[in-house]
Amino acid sequence: MTKITIFQIPVKTVSEANKAGEHWIKKSKRHKIQKILVKVAFRENKLSVKLPVDITLTRIAPRKLDEHDNLRIAMKYIADAISENIFEDFRAGRSDDSKEITWKYDQRKGMVNQYAVEVKIEEI
Repeated sequence: MTKITIFQIPVKTVSEANKAGEHWIKKSKRHKIQKILVKVAFRENKLSVKLPVDITLTRIAPRKLDEHDNLRIAMKYIADAISENIFEDFRAGRSDDSKEITWKYDQRKGMVNQYAVEVKIEEI
């Protein structure tokens, strides 16, 4: 039987590709906030994940992003933080390249000023 866990993280995601000229402090602050919110969601939901898993990240926002490039890059730090919390390995770039996690990306239109990421974890 497949165990499915779904929860939302109230966070605004933007295309990192379109923020190339942004000051590094502003980017760093956004990334830290995203990682903290993921960690809080894992604690609040008391998540323990058994590998392998399929993880679908659904961006909820008033406007959609280009699905080919911008959607994936907007979710980069969310995906990094999720894999760090699953593996409990917080070294940069170590846990998100595991073959035991299959990443999928989606988006849906939200209401005005509604920003979130819905995380769906399916244990296989």
